[in-house]
Amino acid sequence: MLGLTTYLHHNGHQSVVAVDPRGALFRRLTEAAFPATTLTVRNNLDAVAGLRLRRLVRTAGCHIVHFHTARAHALSPWLRGLSVKRVVTRRMDYRVRPGWFTRLLYEDSVDAVVAISRGVKAALRAGGVPDSHIRVIPSGIDTAHFAATAERRARQRAALGIAQRESVAVAVGALAERKGHITLLRAAALLRQKGIRLRYLICGDGPLRAVLGNEARALGVADNVQFLGFCADVADHLAAADVFVHVPLWEGLGVAVIEALAAGLPVVASRVGGIPELIEDGYSGLLVPPQKPTALATALERIVCDPPWAKMLGINGQASVRARYDVTVMAQANEALYYTLREI
Repeated sequence: MLGLTTYLHHNGHQSVVAVDPRGALFRRLTEAAFPATTLTVRNNLDAVAGLRLRRLVRTAGCHIVHFHTARAHALSPWLRGLSVKRVVTRRMDYRVRPGWFTRLLYEDSVDAVVAISRGVKAALRAGGVPDSHIRVIPSGIDTAHFAATAERRARQRAALGIAQRESVAVAVGALAERKGHITLLRAAALLRQKGIRLRYLICGDGPLRAVLGNEARALGVADNVQFLGFCADVADHLAAADVFVHVPLWEGLGVAVIEALAAGLPVVASRVGGIPELIEDGYSGLLVPPQKPTALATALERIVCDPPWAKMLGINGQASVRARYDVTVMAQANEALYYTLREI
């Protein structure tokens, strides 16, 4: 959202972001001096928020309204009858339920649905959303920000107490069941049995924090695993690592994977959702089935035991991400969609 807003501002568009004042996005927008207005949406049936949004759109004279969360999207019917085009971005790859409510939200109340991957598009189509209504525009990041340098790597490894020759795997994501951290811990135990000891840095927090800590101790890998909690700047931890692991049970696209590829890391990730769109298996990373510790351990062993090949995976992945998933590429695609809708 911040990247898209920044691009639109620098390209002469006037935009106002309606956002919850308690969130980080409101703070970031305010710090950047971008126009932001507070809009708290209590639930999907918040009529007060719907009326406030309708008033805002009429007062500001908006041409386009772009919804970026499910709760925001639920307000789209409140804009019916206004001379405004409506767009929603869909990030999750689980299937929407066919029926009148899906038709209301995804056909009658918006002019286009942006899917962040082909996997998300397939889930929308399975729920009855017409193909003509969907545009695939992948998420984008500031790829330059994640480019690792030798200085950044040395500084971060020193801060974490990592020895020069120590191999480090990093995982980023909420500590929730769908992110598959249990699979990573079990793979770590398998590798340790073979005499391969990595340091595992896990960035993120969530409801499974205690469960995962207990699992690591039960598997005998607790001394190799660091739960770092929420990491303010993931780029620093990526710079300290030698391989990135992301093995969720499902995933709309995988922004964490995009960030790791932008850092030039070899990536091992689940073959689920939109992730295969990011990685060409064996060329720009390795894909493994979800919830398969043995397959994950084998992939990590290949990378650790063949550094030149692992480095080539990272180089290939970084080049691919810079060309396809930079924030400017994403923003330009959204801007083009806006112009297309204005002409309809």
